[in-house]
Amino acid sequence: MLMRLETALGSEGLTQRMVLLSKPRPPQGNDETAEQTINFVVGYSGSASSQGALDIALWMAHQTRLAKPNPVVVHVVYVVDKTKPKTIANADRILWQARCLASEWRGSLNAHLRIGQVATELSEVAKELQAEVVLVGCQSATHKLVQQLAPQIPCSVLGLPK
Repeated sequence: MLMRLETALGSEGLTQRMVLLSKPRPPQGNDETAEQTINFVVGYSGSASSQGALDIALWMAHQTRLAKPNPVVVHVVYVVDKTKPKTIANADRILWQARCLASEWRGSLNAHLRIGQVATELSEVAKELQAEVVLVGCQSATHKLVQQLAPQIPCSVLGLPK
């Protein structure tokens, strides 16, 4: 899927720049994999880069639905820093914005509101859902969020290259 995106955009090396943290999941050898839900998690803040990450996640989910019989769900995670009351007041608006962006894809989207530290909460959601991948609006593997995710995230992390 990402190779087709790279070709469509005419951006050579895009896929290598998108993978910020590679943690392949071990293959599952049971018969339930055909029924198992495929979960994509998006760290969402309402910023332009997080909107881009959501767009890519929705596109990947759409393509996956075409190729596999499994149900595919995109999970948008907005993390509120409890020390910043303004972010709490904006949470509903930001999650509503994500739902609006996702409505054109007519896929499954779940919104999660978490309170705490962004990397920790994204990792927890990814673990709970057994996510295939986490998408964030970061541009490089040296970004602070990616560095915080590295020791605790159970899956690969994709970001938006420049």
